[in-house]
Amino acid sequence: MKRPALFTGFVNRLRDDKRLETAVIASMLIAALAIFLLSGGQSCSARTETAAKTENTASSFTEERELESRLEEILSRIDGAGRVRVMITYGTEADPEAGESRKSDLFSGSYGEVKTQVSSAPPVRGVIVVAEGARDIKVRIELEAAVMTVLGTEPAKIGIFPMEQ
Repeated sequence: MKRPALFTGFVNRLRDDKRLETAVIASMLIAALAIFLLSGGQSCSARTETAAKTENTASSFTEERELESRLEEILSRIDGAGRVRVMITYGTEADPEAGESRKSDLFSGSYGEVKTQVSSAPPVRGVIVVAEGARDIKVRIELEAAVMTVLGTEPAKIGIFPMEQ
């Protein structure tokens, strides 16, 4: 394949003129740097960290939804409650209204010693319970007591409402 004369002439001129060669290489490096910066400049580790945060968020959402389902199941077994739906909202650690929630897990170490692992769970900001039997004050009180026991939250953060018929 024959090279175009323009390209061949440019390459020959680069070989002869070292200053021109240096200028072309510097221009190429500047262009590569500009492309890198315009693409967001995220390194592979930053993309991996972002992916890990997304995975943790998805995992956290699954755990939160599982807790809601388990709470719905147990609350529906309260006498007179009927069908129950639960929604739990969570705050952030920086959210002063939500408080702070810590979970401690005990487990045995490799040599039989007991170790404690403390992890922070997102604090509960509020709970809504919608139940068929919530028109009855006795059922309402029992639902509230159960939610307070399970989530360790105060009554002001719990709303219990009757389900539409």
